[in-house]
Amino acid sequence: MGSRKIAGGAWTQLLLNGQPVGLASGATYDEDWGINPAKTLNYLGPLDYNSLDYVCRITIATYVPEIPGSGPWPDGGIKALSDYLPTRSQIQNAGVTKPNEFDILQFINTSTGEEMNRFRSVIIASNGAQIAPGSYITANMSLLAIERMK
Repeated sequence: MGSRKIAGGAWTQLLLNGQPVGLASGATYDEDWGINPAKTLNYLGPLDYNSLDYVCRITIATYVPEIPGSGPWPDGGIKALSDYLPTRSQIQNAGVTKPNEFDILQFINTSTGEEMNRFRSVIIASNGAQIAPGSYITANMSLLAIERMK
């Protein structure tokens, strides 16, 4: 009778539109329901709370490959997340108002094959890179989703 040991993560693969993405080293998502208190005069505190807005933000930490498009990667990814980043000129010249929108983003548990999370209508919202001496270049990408489906 054995148990699985925690050794370096949750065995998770990121999929964009069903295609495995490589070199992701961490991910978080935050849902903000935009809760606002309903207040009235002469009453201390809110009477109720209402959701007036919804924002789902996904942040993915990733390694930036030395040579873009040089996958497949050892983690099973076909493209690195940084390969999906357009430049400002590409967006502006193409007349596109949304930089790389994806129908579905999924987190799959590779040890069981089960889907852990699924997000619908995901768009790249921002990105940034971290460069340090004697280390790999890493990046954080922020994506917005219309909804978390699972």
